[in-house]
Amino acid sequence: MSILDYIEFFPGFVDGKLCDELISHYKENAKWESSTFSDGTGIMTQTAERVKMEEFWIQQDMKFYSEFQAHFQKAVVKYLQKHPKFEPQRFTPFRLNHYPVGGFMEQHIDNIHHSHGQQFGYPHVTVLVMLNDNYEGGEFDLCDGGFVPETQQGSVIVFPSNFMYPHQVQKVTSGDRFSLMTWIM
Repeated sequence: MSILDYIEFFPGFVDGKLCDELISHYKENAKWESSTFSDGTGIMTQTAERVKMEEFWIQQDMKFYSEFQAHFQKAVVKYLQKHPKFEPQRFTPFRLNHYPVGGFMEQHIDNIHHSHGQQFGYPHVTVLVMLNDNYEGGEFDLCDGGFVPETQQGSVIVFPSNFMYPHQVQKVTSGDRFSLMTWIM
């Protein structure tokens, strides 16, 4: 098997209307914060060169949490059908990502131990929902260009959160790009 065989792409997995409703609600009601890169000691000084994105963490008691938790769980079940050695324990809160024009995230890996308020431990997989597709640029590039999915609203991507799966978001050239992600511990 190739490392790309451990990436699963589920097009049209989440209803576009639900994605639009989430975006609309949180555009108006979220307390957005600038995203950062961190290490074990805190925020890295090079953050501004590595990411331009706003984030908001959707917690269990917030609007749309249960609907998206159900979609995340279904995606994990589908992932487990092909990759049964993966043993999910829990989800982190859901991070809503907003990339405005000029927004990007430099290549990185998700095997972080305790940043962004997650419980201590390393994530096993990352689950990402593409909430919209009415923007230009902002391509999601995984494994040094080995996997670049077509942007499609409601698509879900599941991939391991380790050093073999570097990924990035290219600069958004027009519109606003929104995605929702969780790490599965």
